Amino acid sequence: MIRYQKEIQEGVVQAIIKGELLLEEAMEKYGIMSKKTVVRWLKRHQYEILNGGRQESTT
Repeated sequence: MIRYQKEIQEGVVQAIIKGELLLEEAMEKYGIMSKKTVVRWLKRHQYEILNGGRQESTT
């Protein structure tokens, strides 16, 4: 399994949320092979926003 640095994850999520890149464009720009990976980051980001930054999940 490939592990991406937190800075990369945050950069991808922010670029997509701000509308700077589409999901597929972000994958290409950052060399991410799996769409599921980016979707998981987006879901985690949404979860953290809804729960005030608390993260209970380890995925």
